[in-house]
Amino acid sequence: MTPGSEVNLKSTLSYSYIQVTSEDKLVYLLVDVLPVAQSSLGHVPLNLSLVLDKSGSMYAQEKLEYVKKAVIYVIDQLRSDDISSIVAFADRARVVVPSQQIFDKGGVKNTVQRIDNVSVGGGTHMFKGIVAACDEVMKNYSPSRKNHVILLSDGLTVAESKCLKKCREEAAKGISFSTLGVGNDFNQKLMMDIADTTGGKSYYIDVPSDIPNIFAQELKGVQSVVVQNPTLHLKLSRNVQVKRAYKVKPLISDLGTTQAINQVYSIKMSDLQKDEPQSILYELILPSRQAGSYRIAQASLEYDVIMKGEKGKQIAQDIVIAYTSDYSLTGMVDSYVMNLVDLVSVFRQQTRALELAQIGEHAKATQLLKTAATTLLDRGQKDLATTFLEEAKNIEQGVNTSVAGTKKLEYGTRKLTQMLDDAFLPPI
Repeated sequence: MTPGSEVNLKSTLSYSYIQVTSEDKLVYLLVDVLPVAQSSLGHVPLNLSLVLDKSGSMYAQEKLEYVKKAVIYVIDQLRSDDISSIVAFADRARVVVPSQQIFDKGGVKNTVQRIDNVSVGGGTHMFKGIVAACDEVMKNYSPSRKNHVILLSDGLTVAESKCLKKCREEAAKGISFSTLGVGNDFNQKLMMDIADTTGGKSYYIDVPSDIPNIFAQELKGVQSVVVQNPTLHLKLSRNVQVKRAYKVKPLISDLGTTQAINQVYSIKMSDLQKDEPQSILYELILPSRQAGSYRIAQASLEYDVIMKGEKGKQIAQDIVIAYTSDYSLTGMVDSYVMNLVDLVSVFRQQTRALELAQIGEHAKATQLLKTAATTLLDRGQKDLATTFLEEAKNIEQGVNTSVAGTKKLEYGTRKLTQMLDDAFLPPI
């Protein structure tokens, strides 16, 4: 583990020893980025915009009433140096509370209570809400703040591609987005993509009464940012390749097969929150070599500590593996890393199964879901395993996967690494 004043970097290989052969080897590398609690750092002030769907469907099941409670909680928790704004949207977008430090919290809470009276139509045009929120954030944009948008919606929107494109453009300016999808009628892929590509989180809220708790969870996170703009670099030794990479904490997501530039594979991470590690799992292809110890890569983290006025800080750690002919050594595996590999496999299986179901490959989709369910049962995840088996049965019988079941699969598998037994948690 490489200590930094704000961050620790920990690298763990699935195998510390690999067999000397003439073949290439697949090895998993886990890199944990572990923020260190620093009370002396203070906090990064917020520049926050809440974007709230106020379409007609939000009046069902008291969803809008729960949103009001959630927003009022957020207002109560805002610190004196935080800046916030509130936008409501449907067919149109309207700024309900302009970007400001909120000193009159009572007055703003009264405004939120009367949000029913805000006229924005009845449809769902998320793009307009996003544009209005970004305009509010940019009024007080500062690199010394956490510039962030929380976007809530319960339905399908027009101009989906424009929504994602706009969020990505704003992310390049330094604004992150977290998305909250309520019920079963929103496009989870859009909401996940917005969060994943901008450094935020995506939540599925199937029970409206959970809305305040999710808002509270998200606010606590963005108010606890200690390190900003972290980028993880993996400098590969000669003939070492990254086959694929996954973010595994706090949520699982597929980072794809981005090519290394000058043997350096770089991943821009989300701002680091206190007590919340972020972890990347790499699939490495190692070349055949003679017996001996070799450095196969160097992991380094570049980051800013805005509260100290420090930019471009770095910590690094060499990653070394031993080639040996001793079978007793090559059989040793790291159980924590391999557990993560299994959970990523479940994530991949459900993703592929849903893709196959869409194109009519029902037998293959069913088998993948059943295999994933077995892994989940082995790890005590009975409820999620049951959902996998129910959807497998639907597909097997020629019935489309259920909307609710699909969302539970996709969001549930992304959170699997949060559910590992304490026995498998890495030391900090």
